Amino acid sequence: MSVRQPALAALAALALAAGFGLVLAVAAGRVEGARVAAAEAEARMAATLWEEEGGGAQAVARLLGERAAIVGAGAGGAGPGAHAYEAGALDPAAWIAVAPRRAGGPWTAFPAIATAIALVGVALISGWAAARRRGPTRSRYPAGIALLSVGCIALTAVAAERWADRELRSLSAVTVAQGARAVELAMATGADPARAARVAQLPWAEDRSLESANQQWTMPAAVAAAIAASPQRGMETPPVTPAGTPYAVEAGGATYHTARAADVHLAFLGYERTASSAVALAAAGGLAALLVALVLHLAQLAARPRALRRTLAAWGLLAPAAALILAFTLGPLLFSLWISLHEWRLIDPAPLFLGLDNYAALLSNRDWWSAIGNTALFTLHVPAAMAAALALALLTQGSRRALRWARLALFLPGITSVAAIAVVWKWLLSDQYGLLNQVLERAGLESVPWLTSPDTALISLMMIGIWMVVGYQMVVFQAGLAAIPRDWYDAARVDGAGSWQRFRHITLPGLRHTLFFVLVTSVIGSFQVFGLVYVMTEGGPLGATDVAVYHIYREAWEFLRFGNAAAMSWLLFAVVFTATWLHFRFLDTSRAHG
Repeated sequence: MSVRQPALAALAALALAAGFGLVLAVAAGRVEGARVAAAEAEARMAATLWEEEGGGAQAVARLLGERAAIVGAGAGGAGPGAHAYEAGALDPAAWIAVAPRRAGGPWTAFPAIATAIALVGVALISGWAAARRRGPTRSRYPAGIALLSVGCIALTAVAAERWADRELRSLSAVTVAQGARAVELAMATGADPARAARVAQLPWAEDRSLESANQQWTMPAAVAAAIAASPQRGMETPPVTPAGTPYAVEAGGATYHTARAADVHLAFLGYERTASSAVALAAAGGLAALLVALVLHLAQLAARPRALRRTLAAWGLLAPAAALILAFTLGPLLFSLWISLHEWRLIDPAPLFLGLDNYAALLSNRDWWSAIGNTALFTLHVPAAMAAALALALLTQGSRRALRWARLALFLPGITSVAAIAVVWKWLLSDQYGLLNQVLERAGLESVPWLTSPDTALISLMMIGIWMVVGYQMVVFQAGLAAIPRDWYDAARVDGAGSWQRFRHITLPGLRHTLFFVLVTSVIGSFQVFGLVYVMTEGGPLGATDVAVYHIYREAWEFLRFGNAAAMSWLLFAVVFTATWLHFRFLDTSRAHG
């Protein structure tokens, strides 16, 4: 038996243990982050309560008890906490540090059931590794243990997600209950309901304004309506839910935790929504499963030392390139997918998990589908550009100096900066001082609003797009023409074939692969048009040139809706992928012709 087999089997067990550790660490990290966020929220409540007349350290102690530590302003800043100010003062008077909650003891920091499943999985694969140590060398892939490992990882991830969801819901309920407690303490100092409600640092509404949308200053109207319709509202005598007791309502597809203090209702969008661990755990579980599968692949090669060495050498050579692809291609792609599942603005402290809500909203977004339609219309210039490029390729064949200079002149737009081209064409097509309109007026014709009319703006961009790409496509077609044997044309002339017949039966069939390549790459490029629109029209007039990529840019960097922008990017990818697949499905004749 090769010594590599037990070593690789042990490595597989270690890889599985590391995968379990990653899953558990992700779940525990999310919950710990929410605990810190909850402590910071309580610290802000305490700091605001400190500033109330009659507040101070005693009110903070009644709110937080022994979890709060009040120190000098200069001694704070580390860990969850907030600065407290005296009324009218510019410099902080104290730092209120708040310890995160550990209600169930130290064992609540880790998911017990998920940990038990992980330990069972590690025990099973350790037993398999011990059996491999004693048994004969096998060259088959251990599919059974691989499926068992992946199943254990999946179960661990599900159990960890369930635990995290429970912990996050509990923290959310405690946070809104603490907000209600802070409101009661502020009212005890003599503050009116509106002023006391601001102490909680949460969306709020007075009971009498729940049915009146114009009186709800901070609470979303849908949440106020849900609280008004809830049996726990507290209008009964005695109330169904005592004051300060948290309960949950559903509004807008999300769960809000609410509580009542006197006539003030508070609402809090729970951490199970804003700090959901589902996506992170799915990613961690997938990475763990991939790691175990790769190590088990090496284990099957233990019986073939030469193949094992070649595989390890190949992986070592591929590792630098794979790391770059992971860091700069796959990583950003996965990050954009993660963003598309959240509501995230740069000014938000934490992204809000929405699931597929961004995608569902885009299905009824008229502006987005209008941008997709404009992009599809812009793509119609591709056949015209290809026809012009093929004609120029046929006309400029040869090695004469004039033809070489003509090819160079036609190719220059393809290597010139898009921004420079757009600035020049914007000047040429200007309504007021454009050179093209001046020529038309001197010829006795009316000027044309090339870029300021919805009827002509997109067509103008399409013509500029043709001018930009025709030189590059011409060079590609000339390379394809050079690959067609001259003997075919000579034989056709001997048989009496005319120019059109030679073009139809020799040139076009000989260029079928080149035509397909140019068509696919041009369609993909036209769906990604941005520079011309950004510099020349900015999506106008009246949205006539608002194409997909420019729409995504505005959604992200003007409106700061990065979740929507990421979802749009993935929908655009789906559209381009579908168009490319249709090209390959119906236009690629390489299989038929060899």
